[in-house]
Parts: sequence; structure tokens; C-alpha cells
Amino acid sequence: MRIVPTLLLLSLLIGCAQTPVNNSPSPFADIHLHYNWRHAEVIDPQEAVAILQEHNVILASVSSEPSSHALKLREAGGDWILPFASPYYEPGSRSSWYYDRNMLSELRAQLETGQYAGIGEVHVTSGVGPRLDSPQFLGLTALAREFDLPFLIHTNAGDYRFFESICTEHTDIRFIWAHAGGELQPDQIDPLMQSCPNVWLDMTARDPWHYGQLTDEDGTLLPGWRELFIRYQDQVMTGTDPVWNAHQTYRWYESDEGWDHYEQLIQFHRNWMSQLPAEVEVKIRLSNALKFYGREAP
Repeated sequence: MRIVPTLLLLSLLIGCAQTPVNNSPSPFADIHLHYNWRHAEVIDPQEAVAILQEHNVILASVSSEPSSHALKLREAGGDWILPFASPYYEPGSRSSWYYDRNMLSELRAQLETGQYAGIGEVHVTSGVGPRLDSPQFLGLTALAREFDLPFLIHTNAGDYRFFESICTEHTDIRFIWAHAGGELQPDQIDPLMQSCPNVWLDMTARDPWHYGQLTDEDGTLLPGWRELFIRYQDQVMTGTDPVWNAHQTYRWYESDEGWDHYEQLIQFHRNWMSQLPAEVEVKIRLSNALKFYGREAP
């Protein structure tokens, strides 16, 4: 018979204690969702909302390409779904938005409707674009500042100092750092967090099917990550990012079946969080996001 490690057993017991008597999973804030046009080809908004409700997601932020698709989830689910306005306001603009002279005016028009709770997801790649001093990028930060909205940023870079140059320059903007820098490890994330108290870590896509490297093959949280989460426990959130095979670039132009994998994605995150001290687990799973968005616990 396999012996369950003491820490894991205690985590499981804590998880059971937090589970409602009807055996539904503990409430979860999913802070990184997408409902892109490629998703809409294979799943409708009502089906996506039903998946979230099945997994007791009580707060969800969603960005989309085009931005208007995020509103469809809000319309289907209610005000617990928070749409983000994206510079990818037209299908297929993810790789060209920073050449679009109309982008900032289009984004402003979206924000002026008052329907959006943030800006993003915005992909910024070192050596590719956009330039951090370009009118397009600085225009996005100006809009985030003007409308007092969080900025969901995805940086592709091999060193934390690329993002550090952004968050130290724009200290009055609340950044959600998508995927905690992707391939970056705790030893590069820690100095960034020391430099930028205006950054919240988003641990989406650090699962075995995307960036990985958060747990070992048995699903055990790696020590460096555990220490980082405890140290910055008030600035860590997570979600599922249901974009499938995102590392295969051509898949961005095919129907995306990511929502079909929602259960395995959310269970991965529930598992690693369950291995943390109970007070840290509930912060990352739920209360940090509620506080970040100014929402009350149900």
C-alpha cells in the first residue's frame, strides 16, 4: 500500500474541511480565461459558463480576440465574469496590433462603455515588439492609468529585467504578470517582486501542458515555488488559461478546444495549491482575487 506523505495528507484533510457539505469543490477565482473567436467556433458562451459553474468558479476574468467576445461570457453568466478590453479588437490581430494606428482609439471606445474591468492580455516579446517606448505601448499604459484598470501583460523574455523596466517605469499601474514570466523560475521572479510591489503573479499555464516546471512528475510542488508563494502570498493568483497547444504557433489559426480540457487544468492548480499552508492556499485560490477586484466573498 502506498504511504501518503504527511504534508500531502494534511493538505487533503484541510481541503476536505473547506469543501461544502454538498461536496461541491471549494470556490475558485479564475483570473485568466479566454473566449477567442477560435473558441467560439467549438463552444458557445452558455456552455463555457456552465463549465465554470460546475467547478464552482465564483469570479472569472476573461480576455478575448476580439474584445467583444469577452462580453458574450459576461452576458451569459452575470457580473461575476469580468471582461478585459484587448488591443486585439479584430480577429487575427494578435501579431500586428502594435502596427495598427487605429488600435488606441478603438480601445478607448471600448473602455468608455464602462463594460470592461481591465486591459489585456497584451503580449510583449523582447526583440520582436512592441518597443516599450512606442506610442502604441505607452498609449496602452496611459489608458490603464486614465481608467484606473489593471493591465494583464504577457512578457516573452529570458530575463526578468525586461519586465522590470516596465513595472518600475509605470509604478502607478497594477500589473498582472501572465504565467509569471513563462519560462522564468523562482530565482528570477523573486528580484522582480522585490522591485515591483505593483505586480501580481498569475500562475496560469505553468501546468504540464504549457510551460510546466511548477511541480515534479508526481504533482508535488517544487520547493523553490513553495517558498516563493509563501513569501509573496498576498500577490499570487491563478487560473486556467484554456488555450490548447499554444506553443504550436499555427494553432492560433485553428479552432481552439481548450475549454474541453478545463477540468484537467483547474485540477492541476487545485492540487498544487492544496500542498500549501491553508491560509496561503485560500489566498491564491480565492481571496487575493476578490480583494484585487474589490469584490465581497459570497
